[in-house]
Amino acid sequence: MRNIAKTGLALCGGLALTAASALAQDSGPLIDLLVKKGVVSDQEAEELRAELTQEYAKTSAGKLSLGSSVQSFKLSGDVRIRHQMETKQTTGKTATDERTRERFRFRLNGDAVLAKGWTTGFAFETANAADSGNQTFTNSNDDYNIYLARAYVGYAYNDNLNFTLGKFKNPLYTTDLAWDGDINPQGLTETYTFRFDGKDKLEVRALQNIMQDNDEKNWGDAGNDAWLFAQQLVYTKFFGANSLILAPGLTTYSNANLGTAMTNETPFAGTSSKLTMLTFAGEYNFANIAGSGNGIKVYFDSSYNFDASSRVSQVYNVNTATHGKEAFAWLLGVGYNHGSGKAQGDYSVKVDYRRSALGALDPNTSDSDFGFGNLNQEGFKIGASYNIVDFASLNLSYFYTTAIKDNLFQKDGKTTPTVAKLDHSQILQADLVVKF
Repeated sequence: MRNIAKTGLALCGGLALTAASALAQDSGPLIDLLVKKGVVSDQEAEELRAELTQEYAKTSAGKLSLGSSVQSFKLSGDVRIRHQMETKQTTGKTATDERTRERFRFRLNGDAVLAKGWTTGFAFETANAADSGNQTFTNSNDDYNIYLARAYVGYAYNDNLNFTLGKFKNPLYTTDLAWDGDINPQGLTETYTFRFDGKDKLEVRALQNIMQDNDEKNWGDAGNDAWLFAQQLVYTKFFGANSLILAPGLTTYSNANLGTAMTNETPFAGTSSKLTMLTFAGEYNFANIAGSGNGIKVYFDSSYNFDASSRVSQVYNVNTATHGKEAFAWLLGVGYNHGSGKAQGDYSVKVDYRRSALGALDPNTSDSDFGFGNLNQEGFKIGASYNIVDFASLNLSYFYTTAIKDNLFQKDGKTTPTVAKLDHSQILQADLVVKF
């Protein structure tokens, strides 16, 4: 009987090695089942574990050695192939520019859970722009660079308090109204969680994001480092299967000049001053609509800049007497999902309408696809996704924007602010995304 069990385990181990090394490395549940059924004794089970471990160590997969402090290590990533069609008309032009591009994005993530509450990780991607990982197929088949998108160290002091340093995923609850989904902030973030009965919780999230390191020998704003400070409360309340999230926050900046080497879609290299923004985002999720696994989400986001009048007048040099201070930006959307988006046949659709006023947002963090990163734009975004298999999906996104105010010239009456040069735009993106 023992030989039969060993033969069966060896066969299972070999198949598991072929399928995934992680499965071969952990045959514990199968051995435990054999013990429970009386097929092998406890002593025989320990011998089988030792033999399988030795056999695994002889394979190429078994030669991967991790430090004793590593409790778990996960590699993941995705490849996206994109067809993009776009049209736009800039202020003062009579003709509309049109462009079609074939693009791709590659991302590789590594995340490790270490002993005693420590974590660390990294991510690579195919572009150095903060708000885009895309590369356009061009240059006669030349190879493409890989850039470090994340490198972080985390520490959980206890179950409630967490710290992260380095370059990391955005810790704030937000939409792409104020934060492009591709941006990984850099600096320090802290989260403290208050837990209530059930799954309800209140999180205090803080972010100290260094945006530009300037040389202190320079005078004034040119010698100050540019910092973004964000504080946010995120309250999550459950009503059975339904849930509500409310996230008010405050974002401020230090007064400093931004560097000229930024590669964002529409970078603004001026000053970070005159940005004191009250933010408020949230959502309500209706679960199990018309059957298990179906859901509807209503979501919103907003930003009000208390210093918008000064921002528009002093930073963008626009006459506020003519155009107003333009302090408020908002987004309202609704989405429907069938399934979680992780299984074959799952699909989702969503649509939102937003208004990005000139003085309400930071153009270096807002969505680079909506109006090509320009402010003074309003319009809508439509998105749809369908899982053709568990690990691959077809996605479709469409953006349509128009200028909130026309003829938005600077005080000299001749030029348009660099962050508001768009009259109208359209972008259509069709993606194939494969995750691993």
